[in-house]
Amino acid sequence: MKNFKIWSFVVLVLIAMTACENGGGKKDNSKIVGEWRIESWDNMEPSFDVYIAFNEDGTFDIYQQVYSLNYEYYGGSYALAGDVLSGEYADGTAWATTYTVSVSEDRSQLTMTSQESVGVTSVYFKESIPEEIKEEAAQTRAQLVEERLF
Repeated sequence: MKNFKIWSFVVLVLIAMTACENGGGKKDNSKIVGEWRIESWDNMEPSFDVYIAFNEDGTFDIYQQVYSLNYEYYGGSYALAGDVLSGEYADGTAWATTYTVSVSEDRSQLTMTSQESVGVTSVYFKESIPEEIKEEAAQTRAQLVEERLF
């Protein structure tokens, strides 16, 4: 009977600790919140450009110039559980991989390593996304929608 009481107490403590750790259901995204620009991709200077904004409400905005001369916009939601980052685009498609993330002490650098068999590390630094890029991506998106309608 004494062992049962001890184990019951241990289980209650673990449940309480889990509830406190989750902050009553709230996740702590604060370490990655902000606007970031890619600096390196797999220890090399990238031949493309990417800006990403992680917003406090668990949404993200990506502006990338990868396959086109224009910046393209992608949005959606993300979740950060400890150091593991996952996400889903606005159309419901999950990211191809999850990432292990770390942020420098001064919060100026974000490192993301893909959790694949051969992980790729990308490094971002804090930089505001220029309004021109946001506008260009919005215009490009509007043109694509218009082309599909006609």
